[in-house]
Amino acid sequence: MNKAAGEKPIIRIAGLTKSYGAGSGGKTAPRLVLNGVDLTIARGEFHVFLGWSGCGKSTLLSIIAGFIEKTDGSVAVDGEEVRKPGFERGVVFQNADSAIFSWLTVQKNVEYGLRIRHVRGGERKETVKRCIELVGLAGHEKKYPHELSGGMKQRVQIARSLANNPKILLMDEPFGALDAQTRKSMQNELISVWRATQKTILFVTHDIQEAVYLAQRISILSRAPNAKIMRTIEVPFPYPRDLAKPEAAAVVQGIEALFAVEYKT
Repeated sequence: MNKAAGEKPIIRIAGLTKSYGAGSGGKTAPRLVLNGVDLTIARGEFHVFLGWSGCGKSTLLSIIAGFIEKTDGSVAVDGEEVRKPGFERGVVFQNADSAIFSWLTVQKNVEYGLRIRHVRGGERKETVKRCIELVGLAGHEKKYPHELSGGMKQRVQIARSLANNPKILLMDEPFGALDAQTRKSMQNELISVWRATQKTILFVTHDIQEAVYLAQRISILSRAPNAKIMRTIEVPFPYPRDLAKPEAAAVVQGIEALFAVEYKT
């Protein structure tokens, strides 16, 4: 699904390294976070970066987003090296309260990027309407963030990103702060959005079951420091998925076994 034969990958990562500088006076060696990350991601793919907290997966996503600079290697989107943020890469953060504007309504939040880009009023109105409906927020356009639940705030983030029509949606543990029931609902909502829009999605999580439920492919990062992708696995099951089925449970258990070896203390 979503992988055209022979199509060039939308993202190509080669020899990616990220380290943070030496201490005062050069007495401390640079701290190597990522070391030698190689990966290609197909257009329209739902790809999950999985690993324990602190393994560098959010750093990897931030480099792809253009928020932080790599130390070495290459990260290219459609053949163009990533050097700064761009509208073709929409970002959804874990903390919606700090990401959306508290003084703007749902509608004004969603259209914010379109206003910055000077999109004309008629087109802007139609785009905002479509994106709000897509994420299930129709009827809530005039509400302010303090009137919304946690899941609804994340829907606002997703709608705002989609309104800019990005090629890629970058999501950094967007459901990590939600309760279990809301999280499951948002996972299903995201799958529906992905299938409707055919966007490329990169999703960061430390939750194995969430990764298996969502992803077409999962890249598992080794422990930090000096982290790299130790394995990328296919998840071949159709959507919607039932993790209680033996074949899905076997994938979860296999990843748990990898974690038990790689992250043992």
